[in-house]
Amino acid sequence: MNDADWLGPWLRRFLTEHIVSERNLAINTRKSYRDTFSLLLPFVSAGIHKPVDRLAVSDLTSTRVLQFLAHLEESRGCSVQTRNQRLTAIRSFAGYVGGREPTLVEWCGNLRSIPLKKAATQSIGWLTKLEIDAMLAVPDRAKLQGRSQYGLLLFLYNTGARVSEATQLRMADMQIGRTDGGHALVNLKGKSGKIRQCPLWPRTERVLAELARGRTDGDAVFLSRYRRPYTRFGVYHLVARSAAAVPSLEGRKITPHVIRHTTACHLLQAGVDINTIRAWLGHVSLETTNIYAEIDLEMKAKALALCDATETGPGRPWKEDKGLMAFLKGI
Repeated sequence: MNDADWLGPWLRRFLTEHIVSERNLAINTRKSYRDTFSLLLPFVSAGIHKPVDRLAVSDLTSTRVLQFLAHLEESRGCSVQTRNQRLTAIRSFAGYVGGREPTLVEWCGNLRSIPLKKAATQSIGWLTKLEIDAMLAVPDRAKLQGRSQYGLLLFLYNTGARVSEATQLRMADMQIGRTDGGHALVNLKGKSGKIRQCPLWPRTERVLAELARGRTDGDAVFLSRYRRPYTRFGVYHLVARSAAAVPSLEGRKITPHVIRHTTACHLLQAGVDINTIRAWLGHVSLETTNIYAEIDLEMKAKALALCDATETGPGRPWKEDKGLMAFLKGI
């Protein structure tokens, strides 16, 4: 086999050069792509009894990829969404190889023709004002760590920030206590390194100002009880533990992303236009944000149903409304 036939070199360039330098994908997306092939290669290797480092591009057939996808759902218990996520990474890799090696165009087409599986639409979970307030009341603000936990939960609710945006936040990213009378702002580094500014509520500014005392610009804003920057796991654990202390949330899975949905829904209920919410959350496409508009319509429909007045009796038929024709002629 020549160099173009080996799978390893192609995969190494794809993961270290293409998705990093050429496409500038988000760090979490890069990790997802890496994890896909960390699962796929051993699966294919075991199926054909060939060491991973001896695999050829031709060993990655559409049949074996389909078997791998079925393995994810049936043996590993993955959801359809996860299955499609893994397939997207594989199809992206096939497109990368096929676009650079003409002899592998047919192979590329076979893999890229594998369809995504249709998944049932998942309902978006979000919290009411009373529920989010109850979660914010859980941390013991008489203690330093409790104030830090409260500040993190309040920050997530205020900004609708992703977990990665909160854990990467540094003191230099905040504009608080401004002497020019300007509004308090925070710079959030979103997907693909895109920066967006988000306004802070006065109470959020006060909490963050207290956390910032004695800290330098390069320090992380949110520190765990070990005085180290929060990790993704730490944020998820804090949110889940706070939700578990709220009786009305018993049995519900509350994650930081649920708080993000909550922020969007509450902004919409407050009359903020959908395009502003898109910028607030850092969505690239307005279509992503439109899901919250659909939720708002459902809430309004339920409210109208509750307020619907009962009819007192049958109305007068149109043909008996003697003044209607006169009204129409008078327009």
